[in-house]
Amino acid sequence: MVGIEIVEPAEIPVIDFQTLSVGTLQERKAALKQLDDAFQSAGLIHLSNHIIGQDLVEEAFAWSKRFFDLPDDVKGLVRHPHDASDHRGWAAAGTTVSSQGVWDQEDIERIHKTGPVERRENFETGDPYPSKVPNPNFIPNRILPEEIFPGFEAFTKRWWDACVEQELQLLRYLCEILDIPDKDLLGKQQNPHFNRSATGWNHYLSVPARSLTSGQSTRLNAHTDYGQLTLLFQDTTGGLEVEDEEAGIFRPVLPRPGTVIIQIADMLERQSNGRWKSALHRVTTPHHLKHSDVGDGVLVERYSIGFFIQPDFDLVIKPLPGCEAKGRWSSLEWEDEITAGEWLTRRVALEYQHKESSKSAA
Repeated sequence: MVGIEIVEPAEIPVIDFQTLSVGTLQERKAALKQLDDAFQSAGLIHLSNHIIGQDLVEEAFAWSKRFFDLPDDVKGLVRHPHDASDHRGWAAAGTTVSSQGVWDQEDIERIHKTGPVERRENFETGDPYPSKVPNPNFIPNRILPEEIFPGFEAFTKRWWDACVEQELQLLRYLCEILDIPDKDLLGKQQNPHFNRSATGWNHYLSVPARSLTSGQSTRLNAHTDYGQLTLLFQDTTGGLEVEDEEAGIFRPVLPRPGTVIIQIADMLERQSNGRWKSALHRVTTPHHLKHSDVGDGVLVERYSIGFFIQPDFDLVIKPLPGCEAKGRWSSLEWEDEITAGEWLTRRVALEYQHKESSKSAA
């Protein structure tokens, strides 16, 4: 251990949602400032006493484990087609690669062919309700038949309803911070007929510790999230890290049971004109094991669930009213007239390119 620098965990504030929603005027003012300050620096917070409720979160993790415990040939019945315009279904470990700021097609292909294997399988679900109007862009979920996986489809509706309620309230508070007269402005950017938000269910496989330390494989490459805001639920395993740009390092985001991480994503960084930071993050060896002699040990499996808040795909992503002054952050370059759908499709396409199957077993 001599000469090894111990990286201190990130200082992520815990903000009580009940204070934001029903606190006194002074309590709310202080909590909103704390929220704003955190989004301007680290880009994320821990939210306690959220309206989704810990019981529902624990039920979601139980469903996640049940799904990922199924044989691959069963999960393959709802396989993701690796088509960015049809972003639903299960992707096997080693078939996706996250990246950041790499747009050149040859560079992306090289990363997919020669980069470390991401030892993560994931399952993407979206709005579980049919579109309220004829909608050529409606993306139905890929859900296993009831006789194979009974009860899950019904659960996705309860999960969806709770997350959407939470997202709309959070978006109101962001409008309040930005002093936008219409506090529902961001919420109105959601498609009223078909909400474009989505849930990403993640299972990080148990892997030999040496496969990560050697660079042969990884759990999840450094990246920012693609939408406006992310609700991130993680188990107690650890391994999530966020960039500390000033120090030039990644710091662990230690699990806090009972809270949800609220994280700024690409579109809100752009909409706030760089006031808020789209948090660059990754998943690697848990903090408590990084500086211990794990040797030939094995990292236990890890689960997380992300609810990705995304506006209507036709919305042009540009600075909001009152955000004309350029802020500090510019994680990625934006075209002036790019829509939410174009941005999301571009980033999903890079992640879900087909990766050589021979590497997936590495």
